[in-house]
Amino acid sequence: MWTRGFIVLWIAMLVAMAGIGMVSPLLPIYVRDDLGGPEIAVALSFSGLALAQLVASPFVGRLGDYIGTKPFIVTGFLIYCLGAVGYLFADNWQLVIAFRMITGFGAASVFPMTLAYIGRLAPPGREGAFMGTFSVSQILGFGVGPLLGGTIRDAFGSENAFLTMAIMLGATGLATLLFLPPDRMESDTSESQSEQRLPLMQVVKLPLVQAAISIQLLIALGFGASFSFLAIFVISEEGLGTGSAMFVGILFGARSIIGAIMQPIAGRAADRYNRVVLVVTAFSISALGQFFIPSVPRDLVETSFFGTALVIAPWLLALMIGVGLAEAFAMPASQAIFVSVGRSVGMGSVMGLNQMGGSIGFLSGSLIGAVVVSNFGIDGVFRYAGIVSFLGAFVFLLLMRRAAAELRAAESLPAPEASPGIARS
Repeated sequence: MWTRGFIVLWIAMLVAMAGIGMVSPLLPIYVRDDLGGPEIAVALSFSGLALAQLVASPFVGRLGDYIGTKPFIVTGFLIYCLGAVGYLFADNWQLVIAFRMITGFGAASVFPMTLAYIGRLAPPGREGAFMGTFSVSQILGFGVGPLLGGTIRDAFGSENAFLTMAIMLGATGLATLLFLPPDRMESDTSESQSEQRLPLMQVVKLPLVQAAISIQLLIALGFGASFSFLAIFVISEEGLGTGSAMFVGILFGARSIIGAIMQPIAGRAADRYNRVVLVVTAFSISALGQFFIPSVPRDLVETSFFGTALVIAPWLLALMIGVGLAEAFAMPASQAIFVSVGRSVGMGSVMGLNQMGGSIGFLSGSLIGAVVVSNFGIDGVFRYAGIVSFLGAFVFLLLMRRAAAELRAAESLPAPEASPGIARS
């Protein structure tokens, strides 16, 4: 497992996700409080990158099956860095959203191509272990990032958080350029060693691919709504009224860190137990957690952290830890399914289509969330998110029952042999 390519991407993803996570929960606050943006601007500041991902991800994924993933990973990090630099010069909410969309093109290159690279390393029967171990870097990075970003924002202002993000992403792009081996499969010499590749439209028509896209879309539909407004719920008087961006970081961080800790265990579980059952059960529990966010006792505890005022809502923190624990078992199981499908139709294509589904859901969810908040108040957006996420788990179960035979066939395919640059250990 711990080949050079795996190690380089594991570290790169940890640093990159920390940089990305630093500002994602802060942008809605910055747009509304500092720049005076309306609710729709708040939603787009969190999910605007999904619009670019929606357009670019399927094509990037397809090209990655033929060109290789490294060029897209390196370029994606550098584009993400450019977008972060743009935040420093954006003096209105329209420009913030524009640069957020630019970062979406970077995300469309980085995330599906990174997962495709790792998926090609995973041997049959160990997809869950590989994806679970790699997911530690993603989840841990996104958990540490908001805590770091919230602390920097409270102590030094939003601009310094943006600058730190840009430096981290630029350095990560340079590191992957210098140290990541190429992953081009040896399809030029042996057809038996290559992944099967189907035309993109034929791929989309497969029931198994439709199920994979659907779970991403519907879960992101709920996630985009609730997490676009979680920071505002925590900080503003219409919610908890803590006034603490640092506590927002703690919430995101706690959810992610508990998920990261559980990933190795969850990955092994995905290789031993029914992956569909794991995904449906975990996302159903997560949906319940989102639904009950407004119902938790609103007791607040005032304290300080390195001399900075900090207000904590303990019951909400406990709920977010529970949500993170549930989601920890969903991620490696769902990604293991995607890897199995990728071997039968093209790894990059599947990962790109999955990100497209997630982007549609994330963008739509945040926009619908803005409408819900405007008409029913901020509590209503979490009720909506919980219902939609539960529906997503149910739809996924129905679609996977229809595609059961197709999944068994995909899981029986041998893994293609990798080039020497990414040889498996």
